[in-house]
Amino acid sequence: MSQRQRSSEPYFRKIDFIFYNESKIRLAVEEMRLDDGRPRLPSNGVSNPTMMQAVRNLTPLEKVSLDGLHSVEFPERWLEVVDKTWSWAKAQHDCRAEVARRRYAKEDYRITCRELGISNSTRRRLFDFVRMYAALHAVQLGLIRV
Repeated sequence: MSQRQRSSEPYFRKIDFIFYNESKIRLAVEEMRLDDGRPRLPSNGVSNPTMMQAVRNLTPLEKVSLDGLHSVEFPERWLEVVDKTWSWAKAQHDCRAEVARRRYAKEDYRITCRELGISNSTRRRLFDFVRMYAALHAVQLGLIRV
């Protein structure tokens, strides 16, 4: 299977989408958090802007739009998946984090293999470990079903 081909599993396609668009998702979350949201008042009539901002910051975002065409539900949970996956991959005693980073940077697999001194089958195996870890964490957070 070529690097550009997609897995037949829809949850892997979703995970790949999230990792490929990680920076866009982070930016969209940040922009939503910075939006002061005026004139949103709670139904009880409290008009304390500091309290309202604190409540908005503590309330998980349900969805962000990336480009008008794509949106991500539960973006902060997805970013947790990304962060924990990168942390786990970097803690391993091999180059799986570097393989995944290069893959999601859309580097040609031949360059990755040559520069890391690994075979393509090793590259695929290491990448599959990273993607499976992300899938397991996403299942744990209720983001995907397998």
